[in-house]
Amino acid sequence: MSAPRAEDTRDRRFAATLAKGLRIMQAFKPSDDSLGNRELSRRTGMPPSTVARMTFTLTTMGFLQQLPSDSYRLGPAVMALGYTARANLSFLPMAESIMQGLADEVGALVALCMRDGEAVMLTRCWRPRDVSSLWLNEGYRLPLATSAAGRAMLAADGAGGEDDIAMLERQGYLTSLGGWNSAVNACAVAFQSSPGTAHLSFLCGANASDLDPGRLNQKVAPRLRDTVAQLRRGLGQI
Repeated sequence: MSAPRAEDTRDRRFAATLAKGLRIMQAFKPSDDSLGNRELSRRTGMPPSTVARMTFTLTTMGFLQQLPSDSYRLGPAVMALGYTARANLSFLPMAESIMQGLADEVGALVALCMRDGEAVMLTRCWRPRDVSSLWLNEGYRLPLATSAAGRAMLAADGAGGEDDIAMLERQGYLTSLGGWNSAVNACAVAFQSSPGTAHLSFLCGANASDLDPGRLNQKVAPRLRDTVAQLRRGLGQI
């Protein structure tokens, strides 16, 4: 979960109560069935009394659903927001078959990633159909500065390290060998859905035991780059 910057929280325009409610919803992970107030307090660092007020309000507004066990799961209002956000990614229908084909071809997880503060969030995942793949799911967050997906976004914006910017310009992709997790190797390509929009990235990764540096650089990363280029052509960007 990404925290607001200290300078933002001091701004008079910053709505602290709204931020607390959003932190409650961000505390839920894809693997969670439901969470009680005590666990939400632990994850957010907010006092139990504050959490209780937030969960009551969010339940009243439909953003949380209270279960008989006095625990909570995300409610229909959150789902509606998710569908609205997904609808704004108009290129996704075209990307579906292309990226699923890549996942099947290289036997690795393929994911579309969006920036979320100082993290990147997996927004859509494609898994190879015939082999097991990474445990990562939609909604999982990776560190911005050390993941291939995050570094590709930063480099595309000119905000990354000089080596990353040069590599992205030269090769069209960035690689990460255990960058955020020593057991995972990955590559990423920056992507814009349309000119002037925020950079996203497409990630392809697997356990290091299944994706050694040679295969990553010689096959998987170039195929990811070429597949993203295929998507751009389909969108009329090239």
